[in-house]
Amino acid sequence: MFLNTRGKSHDLLFYETLERRCELTSVEKSWFKTFQKGFEGECLYDDIFEDVGHDDVLVYRDLYLKLGKSVTQYDALVINDDGIVVNEIKNYTGDYKVEGGDWFRNGQRISEAPLAQLNRAVGKLIGLKNSVNGQFGVSGKLIFVSDDFYLQTDDNSLWPKIVVRMDLRRYLRGFRGGKIGNKSQFIIRLLSENIVENPYIDNNVDEARLRKGIYCGQCGSFSLIKSRFHLVCSECGSKESNETHLLRAMNDYQFLFYGKPMTRTAFSYLINEEIHWKTVSRALLKHCYINKNGVSTTYQFKYKDFDDALSKGDTHIKYKDYLTQK
Repeated sequence: MFLNTRGKSHDLLFYETLERRCELTSVEKSWFKTFQKGFEGECLYDDIFEDVGHDDVLVYRDLYLKLGKSVTQYDALVINDDGIVVNEIKNYTGDYKVEGGDWFRNGQRISEAPLAQLNRAVGKLIGLKNSVNGQFGVSGKLIFVSDDFYLQTDDNSLWPKIVVRMDLRRYLRGFRGGKIGNKSQFIIRLLSENIVENPYIDNNVDEARLRKGIYCGQCGSFSLIKSRFHLVCSECGSKESNETHLLRAMNDYQFLFYGKPMTRTAFSYLINEEIHWKTVSRALLKHCYINKNGVSTTYQFKYKDFDDALSKGDTHIKYKDYLTQK
């Protein structure tokens, strides 16, 4: 059973948002591609696990745990009464070689150390288990989800710690028949007490780089024609309500200026005042938490991201959107 949803990471959402409003640098494009590929690999793992079935285990995905003085991110934790299995998911493609503990791709050493990452992640959970005298196992596997991944190594001790794509279904089926009882529930409670938000977010951008205004949610064009309650894209013909556009812009603000208080003035500047301030004020009051400090008022978007906002029943956008087919 999946215990939580897996969404796009803050970093991926940041670069998606940034790309809509400015030209990415070569470094930003590289990071964007890395986060996209990582998320695609995690979703592929989830799809295969869903297809195989996960009724006999409890699975946490994309979790941050504060263990000791540091915070560790886990791609997937598979739990039953036997204990916790860490699945460190990698969406590597191409030819890799491991020599002396170092990983190489096409003859070049890569910056990541996958096995070291896995060992650290497992070690942190062993420390948590020992702190409560827990009687359960902790182990881990490196999961390589791409069928275009090839590994060469003379270190035979590495293979038992690795699952490649051709073996992934067999590996996941191995969890069938496991027991979910009191010990599993104890592990879940123990983990839940240490769950935290991602503390490593440090994304912010120079406002001067950004294109101001609002854009089509279908094709990304900033060329929109105003009607009474909607804006119509002059490029693809999609028609979205003012409220939908404002939700998307609030989402943009929270990722582009993470941690920076959002005032109505700052938000209106981002959208180039293309929607009347009274409509903006109503949307901010409806979709944000309000923070008053004397005469100053700031707003915090209520939702994780734009898709989360649309999925919530309390959002209730009065005027429908009409998107053209891509």
